[in-house]
Amino acid sequence: MKKILRFLIATGIGVFLLWLVFRTTDLIALWEAIKTCNIRWLILCILTILLSFITRVIRWHFIVNSNENVSFRHLFTSTQIGFMANFLLPGRIGEAIRAGMLTKFTRVPLSKSLTYVGLDRTSDLLGLLMILCFALIGFHPKENITLPPDVLDVTIPADLIQKTVLLTMTIIFLISISCVFFYLYSLRLVSLIKKSEKIWGKKVVHFITQISENIRDAISMIKSPKAIIGAGLFSCLTWGTFWLSYICLFKAFNIQYPWYTPPVSITLISIMISVPGAPGFIGQFHAGVIGGLVLTAPTVDINVARAISILAHGANFISVIAVGLICIYIEQLSSSIAIEENTQK
Repeated sequence: MKKILRFLIATGIGVFLLWLVFRTTDLIALWEAIKTCNIRWLILCILTILLSFITRVIRWHFIVNSNENVSFRHLFTSTQIGFMANFLLPGRIGEAIRAGMLTKFTRVPLSKSLTYVGLDRTSDLLGLLMILCFALIGFHPKENITLPPDVLDVTIPADLIQKTVLLTMTIIFLISISCVFFYLYSLRLVSLIKKSEKIWGKKVVHFITQISENIRDAISMIKSPKAIIGAGLFSCLTWGTFWLSYICLFKAFNIQYPWYTPPVSITLISIMISVPGAPGFIGQFHAGVIGGLVLTAPTVDINVARAISILAHGANFISVIAVGLICIYIEQLSSSIAIEENTQK
């Protein structure tokens, strides 16, 4: 019952935002705006999105293979299946599914897989921090900004980006310190847990000890400069491809905008989709794109901004689902071949 209620609330948020940004839309004018899109630039936008899938997996490769020996294929399919789940299911459950897929495909313990996912999300914040810094350099209004009533009848705080940068830096710092602290003192923790065997029982203590050791092994990647530098570099490259995808999309509509419009739009999208919402980030994604354009390029026609938000969401959604389904097919085909080979033996 609670899961159903959370799903309904999350979906309601997305539907409300979608209604909010499109409620005054002239459908004929919107369609005319969509028809002005240059297909070649749209294709380039989709290609940059596909490129981000590769850079994202390479980033995770540096983290996971600092301790394991996992093939690029398994890392890619695990990531894309989890990413697809994030788009289809509420609550970002796709991150847990990604860890589960890695465990299923490679036999890496689930506790370690979950830790690797957590470390990957932390390195992802480094790339986001880069985007936030560029947005902060270019866009720094001195007064609060009130959006047009026919878009979002809200006021954006002037220091929103500054606060977001500070929050991101704080989160990265706290997670990093927590990882280092756990790695340094995990042996003491395990020792204390073992001493409580009479209280909790042998099975419970063994289970907790095993998980703690798996997490410690995963976190040990912090000792590898190669892993840290590689993950950080490809995190920045991944977010750089997002930036490039929006340049291509804005070019597709031949609009005039300042150089910092893409990072501001990406910042707003990141804020919007960080809140649990409807499957596919419907409403949240659109509000972020439109908000970024309205804030930084107020002369852009609102119907063009709405058209861009629709195509931006569609390009991401279709790319994620298509690649995710291909990955499922590949793993199922691989499993079928392995079963046939074992049967023949």
